[in-house]
Amino acid sequence: MVRTIRSFMVAVALVFTVSALASAQTATVKVGFDFLVAGKTLSSGTYSVDVATNGNIVFTPEKGGTAVEAPQLKVLSTRKVDRVELGFDLVGSAYYLAEVWVPGKGGFQVAKVPYSEDHETVTGPKVK
Repeated sequence: MVRTIRSFMVAVALVFTVSALASAQTATVKVGFDFLVAGKTLSSGTYSVDVATNGNIVFTPEKGGTAVEAPQLKVLSTRKVDRVELGFDLVGSAYYLAEVWVPGKGGFQVAKVPYSEDHETVTGPKVK
């Protein structure tokens, strides 16, 4: 009986440890301005960023709300990064998301803005 309880407690601790590690591995980025992605305007804030099984890049707001998927136009590179990197093209006062780099997945072009006036990169915290 004691052995069963002990095994159960070890299993519960293992589940909590794996959950905590998965949460710590989430690739996030804080964007300090509103931006356009896939025809939608996203507010400034923190987003988790991942690649869906269909290849789309998924942005999920930290404060809740609907996730937005951006189709990738092409793979830019399989260069390894240790944090999310977002590349924005500036047109007038609007920021258009152009590139996304996801840890363990590579870099992707998600939009092409022909008349960009400037380019800005935003990076998230390192993912372990």
